[in-house]
Amino acid sequence: MDKVTLSNKNITPFGGLNFIYDALSRSGIDKFIDQKIGYRSVMAKYSYSDVLLSLFGNTLVQGSFISDLELLKEKFADQVFHKIPSPDTVEYVCQELKQCNIVKKGPNGVEHELNYNNKFNEALIGLGIKTKQLNVGEVGYVLDFDNVVVPTEKQDAKLSYKMVKGYHPNIAFIGRIPVHIENHNGNTPARFEQFQTLERCFNNLNKHNLVIEHFRADSASYQIDVINAMENWVKYFYIRMMDFEDIRQACSEIKVWKTIRINHEVKEVATIFYQPKNCKKAHRIVVTRHKRKDGQIDLLTGSAYIYQGIITNNEQMSEQSVIEFYNARGDAENSNRYLLNDFNFNHLPFPDMDTNTVYMYLMAMCATLFEWTKTILIKNKTKAITFSMRTKAVCFHYITVATTFVTHARQTILKVFCSENYSILKI
Repeated sequence: MDKVTLSNKNITPFGGLNFIYDALSRSGIDKFIDQKIGYRSVMAKYSYSDVLLSLFGNTLVQGSFISDLELLKEKFADQVFHKIPSPDTVEYVCQELKQCNIVKKGPNGVEHELNYNNKFNEALIGLGIKTKQLNVGEVGYVLDFDNVVVPTEKQDAKLSYKMVKGYHPNIAFIGRIPVHIENHNGNTPARFEQFQTLERCFNNLNKHNLVIEHFRADSASYQIDVINAMENWVKYFYIRMMDFEDIRQACSEIKVWKTIRINHEVKEVATIFYQPKNCKKAHRIVVTRHKRKDGQIDLLTGSAYIYQGIITNNEQMSEQSVIEFYNARGDAENSNRYLLNDFNFNHLPFPDMDTNTVYMYLMAMCATLFEWTKTILIKNKTKAITFSMRTKAVCFHYITVATTFVTHARQTILKVFCSENYSILKI
């Protein structure tokens, strides 16, 4: 390097965003967002869709905090999308949209704080339909329901079961698309009022004519009211059961165990029919067992095994198929991690739970837009883009390209400084 020269030409290093924002605008997603979330005052400089799309762009260029919007605003000035608000405006917007926390007492007198906004939950489903990632009337959808601890030192965060302060939201996914979120404070167990949460979730799905064929959840959903309601909500359900006295007693009476191999691991499996107390009927339980490491014999059963089960109403699948299908819900746990890391649930910006819940909803909508973006890029045969990519990979492969606008023959032309074939995206 012998010499450096400077140019004041407005060149952005995030030129790929121009193509993505152009596709978003032509698809009408910005208008749809405002219709679903609502409209701000005519005096407001930025709409709700401006804030959401700015957070989306911030995520795509690997911004971790809303303060990174200031740098994005500088680096992406005078581009296709230019209405990027300040971090303060984002906070004002989240304050406008927040709902007060709901405080309830549990059976032991402990106070539990909940926060949810059904308008946002309907918007999550609506956005999935608008982007054609969810289709009305389609069969075979699988709903995965899970809870995740979001560590944070915010002033109102409480100690979770993982012994860290944080929040403890419930999140439901169809594939990679988040369709329902309800936030809880850290001290609230996953089981708390889960029936009511699932009822609201399924009511919203039914309202949008989305039919769920399979439901998968962990042992926090092993509750009698949930199991009794499942057959009204879905065709098949699969819920984890952990080792407990009644199931050990029933399993100890099984005479024949099959040996199968799952993910290079040998398991002993069997099927029993078991009717939990107050349950309407007996259900199939696919049981696995493995020997206790300490070899200790259980006094009740006279065996030295630990049992785990999956309760289901699917009586057609083999034991191996049930276990493998249930284990596929691990992909939903990956979706939780993507929200935590790629969509900044791990970097909640505000001091209180109700405002941070709004931020969670906005970032969940960004996650849906990201899945749509990958679909559009793949449809346009963009080099190296795959459905499994995370935001960092898409940023490196597509977004980080220098571009500038030039005027020629009364036309505004986007000039791309790259040998790759960038073009307007077909939607």
